[in-house]
Amino acid sequence: MVLDRYYPACRWLTATALTLVLMGCAQYDSERGVDVAWQPETLAQFQVGKTTRTDVMATLGPPSQVVNLGDETLLYYLNERAEGNGLILLVYNRFEIDTRYDRAVFIFGADGLLEDFSGHIADVNE
Repeated sequence: MVLDRYYPACRWLTATALTLVLMGCAQYDSERGVDVAWQPETLAQFQVGKTTRTDVMATLGPPSQVVNLGDETLLYYLNERAEGNGLILLVYNRFEIDTRYDRAVFIFGADGLLEDFSGHIADVNE
């Protein structure tokens, strides 16, 4: 029969098509945490011994976390961004995810005045 002659080619074509359908690429993009409002010019307006906890929260909004350290209080702001891509094959998968963390930390004494602070915004090239 004529179909018998083309059967191996049809099997190969079907297997190739099925393999291509099962392979693919994936992209990943995620952002969690608070808005990054602690730009260098914003941090420059805060002064140790003068800025209050209320001032910081009014400027930056609610923190990701409030930590009680006995007589001190710590406001912790965090933003996490992750981007990645992947390759999905039949017997081999590969994913690369790049995660960057932007954070700011403010320490207040029992009187509610700023004792120390620090902020970092991840560079895109890091």
